[in-house]
Parts: sequence; structure tokens; C-alpha cells
Amino acid sequence: MKKLLPLLLALALLLSGCGRREDTPPDPVKDPPAGTEEPGEVLPITGEHPLELDILRIEICRGGLGSERLMEAVRTLPELLRAALADYHMIADAVQVTIGSSPAATVQALNEGTVDIAILPAVGFAGQETEAAVLLASGPQSGNEIWKEGEGAFRGALYTSAYSLLGKEGELPAWTELDRLPWGLLEQDSIPGRRAVDLWLAEHYEGRTTADLSHTAVYETFDQLLQAAEAGEAVLFPLDDITSETWEGESRRRFVLLGELETFYDMVLAVSPKREELSAPELNLRDPLMSALTRLCFYDGTQTNPDGTPAFPGDGYDRKTRMLCQDVFGPCRYGWAEDKDLDAARRLAALEGHTAD
Repeated sequence: MKKLLPLLLALALLLSGCGRREDTPPDPVKDPPAGTEEPGEVLPITGEHPLELDILRIEICRGGLGSERLMEAVRTLPELLRAALADYHMIADAVQVTIGSSPAATVQALNEGTVDIAILPAVGFAGQETEAAVLLASGPQSGNEIWKEGEGAFRGALYTSAYSLLGKEGELPAWTELDRLPWGLLEQDSIPGRRAVDLWLAEHYEGRTTADLSHTAVYETFDQLLQAAEAGEAVLFPLDDITSETWEGESRRRFVLLGELETFYDMVLAVSPKREELSAPELNLRDPLMSALTRLCFYDGTQTNPDGTPAFPGDGYDRKTRMLCQDVFGPCRYGWAEDKDLDAARRLAALEGHTAD
């Protein structure tokens, strides 16, 4: 009995300790390893932090291409894009490419989130109601350098050889003065050669456009238009900034600037508002997309950086592939852009009345 009593006391003490684990000091909290992503934190795309996606859905709306060319793009581009983006740490198990029937249809797909990214004409995009984020836009560049500095945009100006049209600084000639002289223009679909002129006239002359001019002639290229101006056939005419750079000597001094035209873009790349994580500035999706598109459209394997290193990783693309990509994505290089860069395109879309196209 004497031996049993100490055992019973020990058992009672052990049982009385049950349920008191809250009195035990908690284990010290350990800091997460360096470089660990916090919940909700967006890190830029790098080799250490690749963007991994099950599928990337891209829709392209490119007017003027035949159905056979578009079907070739649907067959060929998914793997080309998947491989090119992987070199910039965008790892997608699959890339899906669809063709939009119109800018309105493509923007609707963006708004509904049935596509993640869309590439479409800038004015067509600007004419739609959307919260889609603009990441890139394309426009012509002078020179052949694959990474030439400068904005990828259409810039142009109106010139004249009629010095009599120039009034006081900031004073434009009357419409009757413009209407009595011969104009040189490009075709109806040319932004810098016709549509930008329409917007300039409409905003300075109570809604009038080139359709209201009495004496107009149409030329196929800016070079032909410049030759017509030098021959005296066109007294008023637009030129884009690239052609303007080719003027030399006496030829250039014969003409004076009448007005600066707005800045426009050819194509835009936008992200669905349903995929806000893809358009987060911290993620910096712009750079891998811009690099992949530039490489697919222009890199033949010979271009180099200023230090002599290859402009892009891997081999270049053959001419057939580059031409297909240019047909689909546009012939101009893409650069960073944002929503406000399309303000002029929105005014042009409203003027042309195709906000619902």
C-alpha cells in the first residue's frame, strides 16, 4: 500500500496537466527564406520568377488578310509564340490563337474574358467601350536598326508651297483659301496620308474633311506625293515624318509647314480587364511581349546589339515566317504604350462614325 500511494499521486499530477498546452510557449516565428513571394505580391517576370500559365489565349483582328492566310496563322503561330515567349520566362503550357471578325467582336471577347490578350488596329480598338489595358502599340520607324530608339507612331504634318496662306502666328487660312488650291493625298485608308488630315481639318474648320475639298489628287506613296509637290501638281499635302527626313537642299526649302498632324498608331496590344494580374505594372508583361513580337517579325539571326552580341537569343526566323508574322501583327515595331496614347485615335473614330465597327 505504501508503494501504491506515490504512484496514484503521480498519476493525478499527470492527469491534472492535461488541457494546459496553452501555457506552453509557442515556437518562435521564423522569417521566410530570402526571395520568398509574399501572398498577393506581384514580382517582375525573371528567370527566378517566371510567369507560368496553363493557357494563354490570344486573339488577332487584322483586316485585309485573306482567309487562307489567317488559317495559316492559326496553325503556325501558337507554337511560334509559345517558344518565343518561353525565352522571356513566360511559360505557357499552350497558346491558343483565334481570329476576330471585327474590332468590335475582339473587344467584346476581351471584355468578357474569353481571350486574355488581343492585337488589333489602333483606331478600331479606340472606337470601342472597354476597360482593357493597353500595353503595346506599333508604328513606323525610320532606319533598319532592330532596336532603333524612338516612338513607334505615325507622325505627320501638312506642308504647302503657297506662302500666301501663312498669316500671323497661330492664324490659319480661311477654308475658301484651302479649297481653291490643289491638294495631294494618299488613299482613303492611309492614316498619315489622309485620315489624320481629315481630323486636322475637322477640328479647325467646323467638321469639314478632305471629302469637302474641290481639288484633290490621290497618290500611292509619300515619295510619289513629294514628287508631285516638287512638280507643282500638289500645293497642299501631308507627309509622314519618315519621308520628311529625306528632303534635301533647295527641294525642302520650297515648302513651309502649315500644321502639325496628330500622332497615331497602327496596331495595339491590350489585356482583358478580367486578367488584371497580367497588366499589373509590377509584372512588366510589356517587355517579354514586345521582345517576342519584334523577334518573330524582324529577326533573321544577323542583327546585333551595339556591343556586337546577337539581338535575340536563339536562331533567327526565315523570311516566310517573318512575313507571316508581319502580315498578322503588322509591319511596324511595337513599343510601350498606354491608354492616353490613343486619344487622337478616339477622336478620329468618332469623326469617322465607326465606334460600333
